[in-house]
Amino acid sequence: MNENEISRGAELQQIVQRFAEAQKAMQGEAQIHHLFDAPRQEEVVRLADKVAVYQKHNGWMTEREARDEIAQWQAHAAQQGEGASNADKIVLSLFDYTGAWSQPWVDAGYQVYRFDIQSDPEMGDVNAFSVEFFSDWFSDFDGLDIYAVLAACPCTEFAGSGARHFAAKDADGRTVAAVELVHQTLRVIEYFRPALWAVENPVGRIEKLGGLPPWRLSFDPFHLGDAYTKKTLIWGRFNADLPIAPVWPSEGSKMHTRYGGKSQATKNARSATPEGFAYGFFMANNAEDHPALAVAAKYDRLCSRLIAEAVAAGLRPSEIDELVEDYYYFELDDAAAENTLRLELAARGRPLHSFQEPSGQVAMWL
Repeated sequence: MNENEISRGAELQQIVQRFAEAQKAMQGEAQIHHLFDAPRQEEVVRLADKVAVYQKHNGWMTEREARDEIAQWQAHAAQQGEGASNADKIVLSLFDYTGAWSQPWVDAGYQVYRFDIQSDPEMGDVNAFSVEFFSDWFSDFDGLDIYAVLAACPCTEFAGSGARHFAAKDADGRTVAAVELVHQTLRVIEYFRPALWAVENPVGRIEKLGGLPPWRLSFDPFHLGDAYTKKTLIWGRFNADLPIAPVWPSEGSKMHTRYGGKSQATKNARSATPEGFAYGFFMANNAEDHPALAVAAKYDRLCSRLIAEAVAAGLRPSEIDELVEDYYYFELDDAAAENTLRLELAARGRPLHSFQEPSGQVAMWL
């Protein structure tokens, strides 16, 4: 190993270590958000387990049945798009050359902004993102909330299937560049603090090098109607309990048999988001069907179950804002914010319940 290779290896380790230290510092007692918290055990979903239960009792769906199921998901998204309920919600989709992952959100009427350097070398370069970039080019989206950030980060330097090439990529700087893209993605998420965020990659080393929290969802495309295997992990803050449309993986690992090679076209084919997953993810996470998700994420230091109860009691997001916003953002008094919600729920006749917090402490809520 020559001096340049040793230097690049040291640079990679320093980048990873510095980012890890910065994240650790943000998670002290003064933590102001929970964007990057590790998922609780009950929040981690392996779709293979869900599919195994379904297959045991029902067998596999035929490909026609799976297509019909996905068509219903597509129709559901399109039905939302016919109204204007999502027109004030922004979705940022990074590394989105095909547009497949973000298409359901387009169908449903969200304002979707796609970024990919292949499509637009200037506007699509994630490395160029900054406060000034979003202010100058997008006017910070006119102050609208960013509902979701989706990121299918390039996987060539991370996927376990290419592990035999890791040493060479670490030595020549390709891994450093890929890690910087992941870190830049997390900076975008930190800046906008969306209700949900998700980073997609095959099984590999992105979590360790990129500074991601533990993964929340694992799936193969055949779990959601696309008849091939490709073990994929999703990191982030989102509802991982996706609907399924399980079919026999008759095409096997077609990514390797059909789309081998080093050209950009074959890389794009290998990384294309399966349609079934894209619509299944939408079904589990869209704002209209999951109204408490966005509110709980906006006030993520407060008890999510208390917020869910408030939404179930009929409080609109704007009413919750009016009750807790000042306490939460200006006074940083979470107890007062929660108490205000409890008083409002009591006024609406909601009964008092107790629940077990993840920390083991018993808290009271209405």
